[in-house]
Amino acid sequence: MAFRQVKDLLVWIRDFHARLGEQYAQLAEVQQDERMRMALAFLADREKRMSSGMLAYLEDGREGLLTTWLIDSQEFGHPDVLERIPRCLGCRDTHDLLANVMTAHQTLKDMYRLRAELASIPEEAELFEQLAEQQDAEARLQTRDFARLEMY
Repeated sequence: MAFRQVKDLLVWIRDFHARLGEQYAQLAEVQQDERMRMALAFLADREKRMSSGMLAYLEDGREGLLTTWLIDSQEFGHPDVLERIPRCLGCRDTHDLLANVMTAHQTLKDMYRLRAELASIPEEAELFEQLAEQQDAEARLQTRDFARLEMY
């Protein structure tokens, strides 16, 4: 899918977080290991929050920024990133799960940085830099909470 405007990409990001959250919730339901179940439920909740946050931004964001045309919209299509992130069905423990989660974070952060570099206006660059920073912060939070889970 080629995104034409900033809002198109933000809708995709919202949907990405929602779908990833559903994926984690489904995996949590079938887990036998309590730690894995807790970790997956935590991740499902975090993804739901990120999806809700993106929806709030879409509803409250500046129309001028949201309707900014992406410079490379004709040639630039994002692969289905969710498909590139393993479902983690073979995960044996929370370390495997955390590695999978960090793949998702890095993928999104790389996309945000690219969008910031390709931005046509300073506000667009600032938006995607902020999203990259938020993705970093979320990765740190999840890493910390996974470490805490391992201590117990």
